Parts: sequence; structure tokens; C-alpha cells
Amino acid sequence: MKLLEMLQSRAETEDSYFSKALLKEDIARVETLMTKAKAANDLDSLMKDGLYIGWTKGDLRTGELREFLAPLMSAVFALQQGGSDEQAVIESWITFNQERMKVLVHCL
Repeated sequence: MKLLEMLQSRAETEDSYFSKALLKEDIARVETLMTKAKAANDLDSLMKDGLYIGWTKGDLRTGELREFLAPLMSAVFALQQGGSDEQAVIESWITFNQERMKVLVHCL
């Protein structure tokens, strides 16, 4: 998946310890989401299973990101179920990650 390749490439070249650690955690989260998407019977079940996999610390603020996480989960589900629109996954990741960073900054 191109998103994983992009995250792995950034993790390998990142100088910031914080950014590198977050990228490695994101890789694990995306891999978990991909596994859940492949096993899901439908998008609704993925929406339940994929919402709380550590997107924010203890998932305490993940609910605030639901509107941005839903398109990502939908795109990953479509891809894992045989779709081929990896660009939709990347675009939804970028939007989700931008909004998540705003939430994470408030957690510091």
C-alpha cells in the first residue's frame, strides 16, 4: 500500500525523535486498520472496529476525529476489498492526520 510506503519512507528519514516515533506508531495503526478492513464483512463493522485502535493517546480524543477518520476507514475498506484507489487513501490520510495533529497538540 502506497500510504504505508510513504509513512515508512518518512520514518526512515525523519530527524525528530517525536515525529519518528509517531510515524512508527502510525505504521502499526494503519497495518491494524488494513487487517481489520480485509476481515470486515461490511463498512459498518470496520467503522466500529477501526475507530479505537490508538489514534489518540488512550483513544480519549479519537471521537473528536470521527468525521475525519471515517473517510480514511472507508477508503482503506474499499482498497482492501479489491478497490484500486490508493490516492483516496492517501488524501483521506492527509486530511485526517492534519486534524489529528491539532487535537494532539492540545494534549501536550
